[in-house]
Amino acid sequence: MSDLKNQDVNPNSEQNQLKALLDQPIEDLPLMSLYRIRYLATELSMKDVVALAQQFIDKRQQAK
Repeated sequence: MSDLKNQDVNPNSEQNQLKALLDQPIEDLPLMSLYRIRYLATELSMKDVVALAQQFIDKRQQAK
């Protein structure tokens, strides 16, 4: 139980990293941050967030 509490408080936890990234406008994030969102969301089993990040990644890659 204390491990779960520590993760909630730990600013470096995957959940907190993802929250910090998603608090920013996703359209303005660099491509590397979109990949990081996709990775973190995959690790946290957040399929909708993975799909959203992938859509933005695909748009950016098509725009090149």
